[in-house]
Amino acid sequence: MKILYVITKSNWGGAQKYVFDLALAMKNFGYDVAVAFGGSGKLAEKLKEKEIRTIEIPNLERDVNFLKELSVLRYLGKVFRDEKPNVVHLNSSKIGVLGAILARMTNIKKIIFTAHGFAFREDRSKVEVTLIKFLSWLTILFSHKTICVSERDLRDVEDWLWIKNRLTVIQNGIEIREISKPERPKEDLIKIVSIGELHKNKGFKYALKTINILKEKVSNFKYTIFSFGGEEENKLRKKIVKLNLQNFVELIITKEKSDDELKNFDIYFLPSIKEGLPYVLLEASLNYLPIVASETGGAGEVVENNRSGFLVKTKDKEGFAVALEKLIRDKELRESFGKEAREIVESKFNIETMIAKTLSLYS
Repeated sequence: MKILYVITKSNWGGAQKYVFDLALAMKNFGYDVAVAFGGSGKLAEKLKEKEIRTIEIPNLERDVNFLKELSVLRYLGKVFRDEKPNVVHLNSSKIGVLGAILARMTNIKKIIFTAHGFAFREDRSKVEVTLIKFLSWLTILFSHKTICVSERDLRDVEDWLWIKNRLTVIQNGIEIREISKPERPKEDLIKIVSIGELHKNKGFKYALKTINILKEKVSNFKYTIFSFGGEEENKLRKKIVKLNLQNFVELIITKEKSDDELKNFDIYFLPSIKEGLPYVLLEASLNYLPIVASETGGAGEVVENNRSGFLVKTKDKEGFAVALEKLIRDKELRESFGKEAREIVESKFNIETMIAKTLSLYS
């Protein structure tokens, strides 16, 4: 079986990790695997390290540009004709609609689309939301099967015309490994962490407003944002200075970050506006971290409110601050939530299940 994965960007985020994990697993099973993408980011590097064949698509990027889209369509069509894959597995909203239509036109036998959180849940105008919903519907209609990574994603679209039997839920999974958390003195600062691209969907603007409220209530904490960068970086750095948060917030731009670094933190904070089923929550749970997360996408399927963390309404900076304060002040609560978080990820989100269910769709 020949499998071609296609994704818009080759940076390193949740969707890219998903593609990498599946591509590596399918290669190890002995299938002929290639991954096509725009750019030459961290995903490209990691695939080449594992000797997985890659195809760079010129002009493929997140922002929409009509002339560039025509170029992408021509090139992607050529890739489909040259590669002749048995399965095309599309990831991300933009490449989803372009790829699904092209794959139908080139008679690909199995077209799979994974929705990593539907784009119509982003902060957009009504006109944009309506257009994105239509394009999402087209993507599902032209694909043979659409994978929703969360039950929430499924509920968002299952009532749309003519597509219900094309939908299935396969939640993201990660490798379950043993982790020993280091003991730190009680007087240490409580270390809060977030990981994500610096764009509007990740809600870091609201995270900084939350910290501005929190610092008036408690002072024994430090908030660290790890990121590979993004278009919001300059705005966020200016916001940190404007709110006088330099002693409470550090923004670290890095090309490489080990998941094991999470064990050195005490609380995971996810302020996102839009998500699918966030890998960062799985990784945080694996590292015994209690979680404060916005009620977006599949966050509520990973975090059990008042058991492994706190779920807060999206953009609710006061609610975030209250939840973080509770965890900062109560070590026993942090430890209890952290143990529960680990148990949840072990029981529900292992990578073997995700891979097996996905492979069954290919077959």
